[in-house]
This record gives sequence, structure tokens and C-alpha cells, in this order.
Amino acid sequence: MNRASYLQETLKGRDGFTLLEIIIVIVIISVMSMFIAPRMVNYFGSARSHFVVMTTIIAKTFDDSFINDRMNFLVIHLYEPFEESEGEIDELFSRQNGVSVVNFNEKGKFVKSNNKLLGYKGFPESFKIEEVVLSTGEKVHLGNVLIPFYPQGYSDNVILHILVNAEERWSIRIYKLRKEAKVFPDYIEFESSTL
Repeated sequence: MNRASYLQETLKGRDGFTLLEIIIVIVIISVMSMFIAPRMVNYFGSARSHFVVMTTIIAKTFDDSFINDRMNFLVIHLYEPFEESEGEIDELFSRQNGVSVVNFNEKGKFVKSNNKLLGYKGFPESFKIEEVVLSTGEKVHLGNVLIPFYPQGYSDNVILHILVNAEERWSIRIYKLRKEAKVFPDYIEFESSTL
């Protein structure tokens, strides 16, 4: 007896599923969803999308500098601002917990990038940009950090430390000669061999 005729013989006389079979399938799917749904929410949650936005802006800043033969500055607006001092604070540098891209204009002043994809992006309190580690090892906790992206196709080595949901520590590593930034779990530091 071949396989097709065996299957026909087995299914002969069955008009559908029994109520018990349907209930068992529904219970199995319900139990599986109780375990899978929370993981899916974490996987596709907002923190992941914020990392995608951050790394995409870094890559676009690199591209914009190289393609348009101009120097861009990626501005990391840290969560903790500088204390307000006397005098006027420029709107570009009074932002908190976000990123934007600026250039020099003809008068030597910083201006927003004219590339709309590189406009200011602020992040919620659940995604805190806590500090920037410079290639010298210096850590900046307050205010803004300008990271230059040169027209020749490189930037500076920098690490961003980000606190997600007040408990998860993550790092974004910007490499001097690589377009793509890399995301690491936990806070990382520069090793002397990587500089």
C-alpha cells in the first residue's frame, strides 16, 4: 500500500475534529502564549527601536559627511544637563537625552544639519544617555558631547553608556573607521589595544 492510499484509508470516516481535540489545541496555544508574549514584547519593545534609531543616525551622519564632503558633528545630549549659567544658552545645546547633527555655517556658528534625517531625536526617560567615554578615557556626564565625522570617512572612537528602564546597562561603541556602531550589553570601556 502506498503512502497516499494509507493516508486516505486513515482519514476515511473522519468528518472533522472532536470537541476534545479543539479544547486541547486551544489550551496548548494559550499556555505557549503566556510564555512567549512577554518575551516578544521585550524583543520588539521600545528600547530596541531606540537603539536602532541611534545606530541609524550614527551611520547616516557618517554617510552625509563622506558623500557631501563636509564635517558633521553628532551632538550627544546627555540626560543630565549643565547647570544653567548666566547668559543665553543656544537652543541647539539646551536639549537633553537625545541626539542631533550640526554643521558650521559660513559665519563659523553651529547650525542644524539641513538633512532632515539627521534632525534632533529625543529619547524618553526609560532610555537614559548617562555618559560618553572619549578615546582618551575621559568620561563626560553632563551637557553635550560633539563627535566629529570627517569628510575623509572617519570619526572619533567613542562609547555611549545608556541606562534602559532604570536597570539594564548598555553601551554603543562608535568606531573610528567603521560606519556601523555596535551595541553591547553592560557598560564597556576602551581597552588599550583597541585605540
